[in-house]
Amino acid sequence: MKKNKFLTLITAFIAITMVSTTAFALPAEQNQFRLQTSLSKRSGDTAFSTLVSWRKDDSYLHRANGLIFVNGYKSKNPTSAIDIARKAASGLNGSINYDSPSERGVVATAIKGKAAFLISNKEGFDLSQITVRDYSNQKLHFNLPNTSFNAASVDVAIDFVYSAAVEYLDAFAGNNQQKAAGGSIKITIDDKPTIEIKTNNKSVKEIEKELAEALTFRAKFSSTPIYSNYVESKSRNYKPFDGGEIQLVNLNAKTITIDMDDSGLGVLVKFKFPDANKPIDVANKVPYLFGFLVIAFLGYVFYRMNNKEEDLQG
Repeated sequence: MKKNKFLTLITAFIAITMVSTTAFALPAEQNQFRLQTSLSKRSGDTAFSTLVSWRKDDSYLHRANGLIFVNGYKSKNPTSAIDIARKAASGLNGSINYDSPSERGVVATAIKGKAAFLISNKEGFDLSQITVRDYSNQKLHFNLPNTSFNAASVDVAIDFVYSAAVEYLDAFAGNNQQKAAGGSIKITIDDKPTIEIKTNNKSVKEIEKELAEALTFRAKFSSTPIYSNYVESKSRNYKPFDGGEIQLVNLNAKTITIDMDDSGLGVLVKFKFPDANKPIDVANKVPYLFGFLVIAFLGYVFYRMNNKEEDLQG
């Protein structure tokens, strides 16, 4: 009799665990990110890349980087804004496809007829981080479809860098000095007034501090990155953190637009998603712990009741 009751309790516990696991599996397209591209303001060829990381359940982090090159306005065939979006989506999907089919947790989709593409999670996976690196001085428009960054718990960081750090091929080397060439940077959040600063004779740290002070929405200059830069010694596309970035945490806004016009500068725009499935996320384990405690308590009660019945019968 005792064994039957105990088996029933164990079965109930397994059922609760399975239901909880299913309930926390992220639906497809729950995490979405939209990027609108535009024409390059640079005369030569420049790099543009999107580094995306994702996770399934509590497994290790997957990464994929879609790198393309953008033909500038003096090129024989300048890359159109629509082609930039299409190539960026295709390049990212090509990198994602290096993973086995069961581990491809993200898909990039070019929006037909639009200079924009979407990055979406697949069912059971969640986005963790997205880093957009642009050295073409495009006007870039970022948003999360149908929600704000704050509502989606997505934190944002903007890191200006020297374009000379990656311009190592003769075809698009130009003036290979790590400094601002002189120009301007404009940042617009939602429909608020555009913030514009001049970049002449300023370091990237000075530019970031000035913009952080000018922006509202809890912007701050930080010497600690919102997440660590992915670094690879054999690739000049990946660079260590340079010591400063603008961070917008709990940003109660739906869109961010960055419009650069300085051939000496590039920009890294980082988006940190909640990463609900990461192993150290104790919050998602609470239902299991609670279920276990309930089962253990009920088991103890049944055990005591059966012992009392046996004592009375004896």
